[in-house]
Amino acid sequence: MHTFRNFLLKKSFLIRIILSYVVVGLLIIGVLTVTITSKFSDNLKTELTHSTDKELEQSYNTANIILSSTYQQFAHAYSSDDIQAGLYANKIDTILMGRIGNELSSLVITNPLVHSVYLANMTNHTVFSSLTTARSFDEFYDKQILKMLEDTDPLRASIFVPRETSFTYDTKPFSGNLISVAYLSTRVGKITNGALILNLNQQVLQKMMMNGEGSRSFQSMILNRQGTIISHSDQSMINKKLDNNEAIKNILNSDKEKGIIETNIDGINHRIFYIKSDSLEWVFIGDINYNILFSQVSAIERFILTVTSILLAVVLLCIAFFTRMIYAPIQQLIKHTSKAMEHRLEGHVINEFEMLSDTFRYLENKVLDLQTSVAGYQYGERRDLLQQLVRGGWGLEKDMYRKLAHIGIHLDDIGYQVCILRIDAYDECIEKYSTNDIFLLKYAITNIVNEVGATYYKTYCIDDGEDRIIILLSKTQDTYEHVQQFLQEIQANVKKYLRLSISAAIGEYVSRLQEVPDSWQAAFRASRYRLAYGHACIIPVDIEVGRDMISSTLSATSEKQITDSMKIGEIERTHELLSTYIQLIRIATFDEMMLLLNQLLLSVTRTAKSMSSGNQAALQMDMGSLSQQLNSKETLEQVEEWFIALCENAIQSRDKQSSQKNIVIVEKLKHYIQENYEDANLTVEMMVEVAGLSVNYMRKVFKDIMGISINQFLSDVRFEKAKDLLITTDLPANRIGEMVGFSNTKYFYISFKKYSGKSPDHFRKSSTTIME
Repeated sequence: MHTFRNFLLKKSFLIRIILSYVVVGLLIIGVLTVTITSKFSDNLKTELTHSTDKELEQSYNTANIILSSTYQQFAHAYSSDDIQAGLYANKIDTILMGRIGNELSSLVITNPLVHSVYLANMTNHTVFSSLTTARSFDEFYDKQILKMLEDTDPLRASIFVPRETSFTYDTKPFSGNLISVAYLSTRVGKITNGALILNLNQQVLQKMMMNGEGSRSFQSMILNRQGTIISHSDQSMINKKLDNNEAIKNILNSDKEKGIIETNIDGINHRIFYIKSDSLEWVFIGDINYNILFSQVSAIERFILTVTSILLAVVLLCIAFFTRMIYAPIQQLIKHTSKAMEHRLEGHVINEFEMLSDTFRYLENKVLDLQTSVAGYQYGERRDLLQQLVRGGWGLEKDMYRKLAHIGIHLDDIGYQVCILRIDAYDECIEKYSTNDIFLLKYAITNIVNEVGATYYKTYCIDDGEDRIIILLSKTQDTYEHVQQFLQEIQANVKKYLRLSISAAIGEYVSRLQEVPDSWQAAFRASRYRLAYGHACIIPVDIEVGRDMISSTLSATSEKQITDSMKIGEIERTHELLSTYIQLIRIATFDEMMLLLNQLLLSVTRTAKSMSSGNQAALQMDMGSLSQQLNSKETLEQVEEWFIALCENAIQSRDKQSSQKNIVIVEKLKHYIQENYEDANLTVEMMVEVAGLSVNYMRKVFKDIMGISINQFLSDVRFEKAKDLLITTDLPANRIGEMVGFSNTKYFYISFKKYSGKSPDHFRKSSTTIME
């Protein structure tokens, strides 16, 4: 206790200073609290409002991109040969039906937004569907579409037609909201040939554009120009008409493309932000309920101001007290400072100066931490701005130059070119290294690029996520060989120091900053051709020039040869056909390569399942999972190995399962031959139904087990029966030939002699002599 009292006496000034700091600090905190609370409240309200506006604009951009690309995709599909054949054909055979079914299924698989696709042939009153097989109008389950096709006014009034429907297909019920798009030709309100109907899933559209549901304070919706709700965060509102609502009516009648309306609905203040899309003929609307949105903000603001007011009152009282208490000692301190310093007692654990020194050291560390944080923020800001530059979507060039200069990037206005680096075997890197290690590897690659680029061009690197690194070159136009040499040196250094393989793609040279996104797009498209070029390649910008379209007949024939080889079980032949197929598609465009590979995958999967005969491992082959595996392959060589393994597994699984089954089938065939050998028209093809196998595979199974072909076995049975009849009866040889299945007597004589070494008559005589 005595020690504590001495401390208070010796450090009384320190204690007063601390107390004064506390009082002044509390006063400052109180003033700042009031100011910050007011500012924060205003900024929060503004930020909340702007965030909803921005969300709606993002929804608009998302819808515009998604729906426009979907519409164009199916407009292109509408003009395809198979779709046009389905519209105009007077007679539809199974081959055309299969092609149309495959076309519709592939269209649905490539777009998660699409629920289903119908193709209606008005001549044959037939509807093809991606959900089921072809149906007649009377059997087709979506009666609502058929009714709309009878009266095309709704389809012509709007590109996208919302509808609530329910039906059952193949015992699978469906009930929900769809958005239908019709591609058709009309004459006086009637469809002349047919129509391609695209059905979009409204819930998927809502999730993709607006992240699903709204909240009590914010509702988002999409209306068509007639005031009907196409999409709404509240599902119960879909398909309702709001054209009688005063605010909605003003929006629909407005000439502005976008705007804001402040209105009062049922005594509640609302702020409605809207954007009109001419291409989609839709209106995107965001509705903010101010009362709910700002209720919590206002409550927090009132609480903080109340507490701050009480605190300020206490602080003012303390200021009056401590000002009087500190003023006099300060005068004495100024007078006796020198003397006090001379008589400073030794042995204290800590004094004022040591405390200040420790404080400065602490602040110094905090400043260093702050500098580190600022450096990290500047790196993130630099990366984001460069990504925005190359990807596009920004405004004026002068504004972009100003932003780049702000972060220390000064581009020479002489021309630009974008290249893309891709880390090869990236999936293996992900399994081998942690996320931080992957980041460090990319950082090391960018350092190599900058060092190599110092002798070539002014370079800027951007981590573009996944396995990509973007290189922006500020340069004059030079030869392709010079850029290639620059990239080859980067590849060599990465392989030498990081032991990694990288591929590179070159974008087109552009002269203006505004055109940099075009160069990036070209480089990105070229980078996809690593699939054909392989690892450690350099892909030129003109990679797509001169690439040929693969004949659909040729690709279909190759697919059939592969699946037929699988059914027969010829593994080596399947390898050869797959290798030939891969070489065939190598000259195609990337999109066509992927389309053909997915078509091949579909055919192989179906064949494997048909070969399974109940094998659960084969039946459970998931097309979606297999498609993801296919898309993860980086080169056609990897694709070929993957397909070979897939086919081998199917063949080996079938062979293992069918080893016992084949014995039973052979016994059935032998019995059938022994019962029907007298039929002169008996052929191997007629035995297919008995075996339940294809002709070629049946021949292979029979020969593997019996050691002779089916034809040879049939001939042996007939000749042995002919021998028996020649010995046991007096019937003429030509009659016996007919009885055992030979309609041609001359052929019977020749074949019998070849089989037994004697003619039928000679055989009878020699056999009779021996018996006697």
